[in-house]
Amino acid sequence: MKTKVFFLLPMFLLFLGCSSDNDTPEKETLKPVTYEVLLFEFTADTGNNSSRLHYEIKYTNPNEVAVKGTSSVTANYNGLILTPIKRVPPYIEIGANSTYTEVYNVESPHDTQSLSPEQIKTYYIKFVSAEFVFAID
Repeated sequence: MKTKVFFLLPMFLLFLGCSSDNDTPEKETLKPVTYEVLLFEFTADTGNNSSRLHYEIKYTNPNEVAVKGTSSVTANYNGLILTPIKRVPPYIEIGANSTYTEVYNVESPHDTQSLSPEQIKTYYIKFVSAEFVFAID
C-alpha cells in the first residue's frame, strides 16, 4: 500500500502542479498611437504684454483595445529644443480605434524686466514632434 501511494502521489502532484499555457491570456503588442497637428500657432506679442501658444493635436489609436497614457509635445523655443514634462495622473484614455484631440491654449505675461520689446517680437516657438506615451500598469 505504501509503495502505491509513493508512486501515485508524485504523479498526482505533477498533473495538478503544472499550469497550462492557455490559462494566461497573451498580451497583445500595441501599435503606436499616431498624431496629426491640426493647429500650432504662437503669437509673440498679443498686444497685452503677453504671448500666446495655441495648438490642437489629434491622436489616433489604431489598436483593437483602449489605451491609457500621456502626450509629449516637443517644440523649438527660440533655438532651444524642449519637451515640457507633464504631471500625471490624470492619464489620457483613448478608446479602441478612436481619436483624442489635445487642445492647449495659454496666454503668458512677458517678463519685461529681462526682455526688451525687440527681443519679445523676435521670440518664436515652432512645433518639432509629438508622441503618445503608454502608461505602464
